[in-house]
Amino acid sequence: MNNFGKRHQIVILLAILLALPTGLFSQSDTLSKPTNDPSTKEKSTEDIHSLYAGIGAGSNMIYLGSSISNNKPFFSASATYGYRNSLFVSASASHIKEMSPYIAFYNLAINYSHTFNSWFDISSDIAGYKAAEPLQDSLFSDFAYMNLTTGFDWKLLYTRISFSGIISEENGFFLQVSNSRYFETPEFFKGKAFIYFNPDIDILFGNLISVEKASGSNKYSNAPPFSHARKKPVNSADIVTEKFGLMDFQFSIPVTFSYGRFSLEAEASYLLPVYSESYYPDQKGFTFYLNALVKIF
Repeated sequence: MNNFGKRHQIVILLAILLALPTGLFSQSDTLSKPTNDPSTKEKSTEDIHSLYAGIGAGSNMIYLGSSISNNKPFFSASATYGYRNSLFVSASASHIKEMSPYIAFYNLAINYSHTFNSWFDISSDIAGYKAAEPLQDSLFSDFAYMNLTTGFDWKLLYTRISFSGIISEENGFFLQVSNSRYFETPEFFKGKAFIYFNPDIDILFGNLISVEKASGSNKYSNAPPFSHARKKPVNSADIVTEKFGLMDFQFSIPVTFSYGRFSLEAEASYLLPVYSESYYPDQKGFTFYLNALVKIF
């Protein structure tokens, strides 16, 4: 049995079963699902069933302020089943550069979204991440992610408020507030193609570690819920406590080219931690990813 333990696996299995009627989906794994911006829902063909295949690559996979690709480039392949453009079930496999075995971790996710009117929608998500056995200690231990998001369309801005929880060796609660603005070009190539932009500013709140030094100074840092970033040894005179607070800002600019059943998305992001003198190595700077998606039917 891996580090995750039988008890946690049972909890996650029950959560998945209970969530099936309402659906859930991983907030951060954008490589494993089709774009679901509220502005694109009106373009749905109302097909009952749909199937997508995708491949993607990125410079680093940041998940709730922590890197789950060990600060290395990654490559992913995914398949997504959609039901009435509201319920999506996705599976993906990812390879991390210079890591063995070739498939470093797998992801299974379920998402359900519902639009109530022109200005309000909700979505709920659940996802499980499983690392290869040899990478359980160096990469991350298995974990599950659960999320509830409300979306508000103010015409000028689209606001998402997400309440998230992680089940792992160290559980965690997160609050995210995101604001984005959707832009779309006129259609071209005989009406089959268009390009859209969706710049986004994301604010993340979560568990922070406070280390009170014997000298009286304090340090604050992100408290990652993954096994590869457990608490470091500290001086016996240091006092370590946890608090809930502002973790970081993330600025992203995704640009998507859509042509018929095919879409190609490129996204550049910049992560800016708010805490200083981090107790853990912080994630800071630019990341980039590219994703190609094909609708099979």
